[in-house]
Amino acid sequence: MIKLCIHLHSHISILFILTFFLFGPCLTASEKSNNLQKQADVSQTNSYEIHIDKGHPWQPPFELERVGTSLKVFIKQIHPDIALQNSLWLSSQIAGREVKQNKVAFSKEANRSQRIVIDDNVEEVVLLQVLENKSSRKEITKKKVERNILEADAIAKANVITNPIDLGIIFPPSDELLLGPGQTAQINVAVYSRSKQTQTIKVVVWFDETPTSTMTRKIELIQNRRINLTMRNIKAPAGRDRATLNIALLGKTGNRLWHKTIPTILVRQSPSWPKFGATQTSLRYDSPISIRNPTTGTFSTLPYDKGWKPELQDIVVTLPTGGRYVFWKGASYIPFWAGKHNTGLCYEWAEILPPRPENAVDCVEPLMDKELRYGRVKIIESTPARVHVRWTYQSTDLVYNVWGDSAIEDYYFYPDGFATRVVSLKRDPKSQYELSEFIILTAPETYPLNILPRNLIDVLYLDGKKLKLNFPQLPKLNSTEMGSRTAPAVYRVRLHKDETANAIYFTPNENKFPTVLFDPFFDAGELVTPAYWGSHWPLARGNATGSKIDERIHITPCHNSLMSWASKRPIPLNSGLTKTIDSMGRSRNMVLERWAWLIGMTDVDDDRLIEWANSYANPPNLEVKGASIELSSYSMERRALRLSVDQPTVSITIKPTVRCVNPVFELSNAPGNLINTSLNNKVVNSKHYAWDGQTLWLKADIDSPTVLTLNFEK
Repeated sequence: MIKLCIHLHSHISILFILTFFLFGPCLTASEKSNNLQKQADVSQTNSYEIHIDKGHPWQPPFELERVGTSLKVFIKQIHPDIALQNSLWLSSQIAGREVKQNKVAFSKEANRSQRIVIDDNVEEVVLLQVLENKSSRKEITKKKVERNILEADAIAKANVITNPIDLGIIFPPSDELLLGPGQTAQINVAVYSRSKQTQTIKVVVWFDETPTSTMTRKIELIQNRRINLTMRNIKAPAGRDRATLNIALLGKTGNRLWHKTIPTILVRQSPSWPKFGATQTSLRYDSPISIRNPTTGTFSTLPYDKGWKPELQDIVVTLPTGGRYVFWKGASYIPFWAGKHNTGLCYEWAEILPPRPENAVDCVEPLMDKELRYGRVKIIESTPARVHVRWTYQSTDLVYNVWGDSAIEDYYFYPDGFATRVVSLKRDPKSQYELSEFIILTAPETYPLNILPRNLIDVLYLDGKKLKLNFPQLPKLNSTEMGSRTAPAVYRVRLHKDETANAIYFTPNENKFPTVLFDPFFDAGELVTPAYWGSHWPLARGNATGSKIDERIHITPCHNSLMSWASKRPIPLNSGLTKTIDSMGRSRNMVLERWAWLIGMTDVDDDRLIEWANSYANPPNLEVKGASIELSSYSMERRALRLSVDQPTVSITIKPTVRCVNPVFELSNAPGNLINTSLNNKVVNSKHYAWDGQTLWLKADIDSPTVLTLNFEK
């Protein structure tokens, strides 16, 4: 009460006396005197640090938006047991005259620190202790504010944005320029001047140290105004794999005011991917592998091409819809959707949950298999109708220990861009596994808050409800919001703020909301990530699972974990305990389990996704002539209806209970080539189906009973 009155009024004698006698004092006069003396004594010690903060590199604004932005004063309380929060102020001064005061209030969440934005023309800031009656101000510390007269930055990109995978490149650093055959560079420049003199300068752009050609533009600099400039169609040198792009600002006499170089990756010839298919290849990655010695903690590097046995290659699955699914050595063969804007989305793997096996070093999961001692990937089939890639692995710890468990993940892709993920796990009955987590992969020099949208995940329940998940989760969803829905859901995950296609994940056998929504990271009191961030995967070696940001962001790809089901696994398609041989050759009882999910990379709307999910979960009824229905009639693993052909002409009446989207048929014993296909006696265009001698994929939405007729060569 007394403190409130003091802040509201300048002359308070009578009110102070009344309050004192009616309610009792907050402190005795002696206590207050002692406290004020204690505060005065404290202010003479080094209890606070203050410095000019030009912005945390992980925090917005980023890149060109940072040019000419206001500075912040960072104030940190060194001794958290000393409470002067109610008496600290920051004084902004010009030529020794105070122009503004800001109250200083420390936050426990921000590590007992505060950042205060100051005006552009402030010359000095002073941290003051102001006693309660404001009659006394004591200087604690002060700092000169120094600014550059000229600030500038430049970024470069190709004139046409191409998925790096389509250029044979994997995760090029975000601060490098990637140019494919025939592409030119576009430069965006921002310049900010604090000089009182208006001046005309030149912006000059060229490749390499001895330029054969340059591009020049003139701009006029005006005090406290940011100038933005775009320069296009800058040609790179031919016949090279790398080059250096230079951007410079030149004064009136040709003197260099500012200069930046941008490393450039040049692709002489793009790989020839099939429109639909799987290709074994070696993706290009120019930087070395960062290695940390787990014993000494020292860092070293290994040339990328020396990182694995020469016979181990990558696999790229290309889809007509633009999706690119990659099994990369650098990610321990853990597959992911590779987006157009240089990010990836992984659905996770089979990871042993705590309590982990005895003597395990760090987590036990396939991402630890950096040398690919256990992981292998293989193209099983790649036909016009279906692509099947198999990844086999063992979950290992940081030092490559294994315990006999193993997993197989089969991926089945179709020309419509959707696929299935099938996990077959052989495990010790005592071990519990995590199977699903949404993880976004980012290139070196990529700050998560710069490229990831706020709304990272949409949850589309099959009963029509929708939940949007924003990251960072502040405030977090409460237990009611997380557990209120019991219907299966389609999950849409956004990989990048500019990406139009999203990763899709669905199984009808899971109606529980994920257990874990990962918290953001803080650094020096600043929120720096939307969720968990780690540099220990992909590619980098020797680092244990971390819990804070680090400088490896500059030299290796990293990952961002958004949400996880942890121990909540879907109902398996099958499960059983049997005596078998484990991966170490031992005969023992083990649990065999299998799960399947519908996956995809697509830009279709919510209603269409619900149709896809319902179609996958609810196969149609069939009436068949000229064939028989297999005992295992619908494979959720491959989203396929299974028939055995008996006659050259097969008639299948499809009776959907929900809209049947792009059905797949597995037809064993087909007598020969498929001559033609018709729906309700109307011939299907050859572009709308694919046949490989066993698998038929059909592009069609079927809402009512429809007769599919297949005529085979006799």
